[in-house]
Amino acid sequence: MPHPHHGKIARLPHLLREQIHSRLRDGQPAKQIVAWLNSLPEVQALLAAAFAARPISQANFSQWKKRSHGHWLLRQEVLAQAPLLLAQSRQLSQAGQGEITDHLATVVSASYALAFQRLGEIMDPIEHWKFLHALCRDVVALRRGDHSVQWLRLHREQLQSLPSASPNPPPSVP
Repeated sequence: MPHPHHGKIARLPHLLREQIHSRLRDGQPAKQIVAWLNSLPEVQALLAAAFAARPISQANFSQWKKRSHGHWLLRQEVLAQAPLLLAQSRQLSQAGQGEITDHLATVVSASYALAFQRLGEIMDPIEHWKFLHALCRDVVALRRGDHSVQWLRLHREQLQSLPSASPNPPPSVP
């Protein structure tokens, strides 16, 4: 039996999976999507080669949807907001307060806050845990960056407080 992340729908080409997500987002019933998928020659070829020609079932579709569609919706929302977030980060940068990466880190952090809000919508405990684990790993990396910036600032302050080096140039070599 294939690994659940390598099931029938997960093995379909990316563009086809994107069409499935779009159809779901637009409210097309799962039954119609499954019938459409099973009618496509490229799907039939994949099913024949890897799944003994067994068609995609409602259960296959439901499992894939539960595992993948929420992540896709969140990614679409972040992508839709990206131009606004980029414009805001540019405005922050132009204000002259700090580095652009500081502002981008703030924008990215806000996106993760949105993702954490969506965490409550994941009903499957295993998927909930996987999503939480992935978010936490990313947030830890962001915090490491914050800590690195703080250490760098402290180091710069320490260097600036040291007495200046001698203004005498090094002796010339004859």
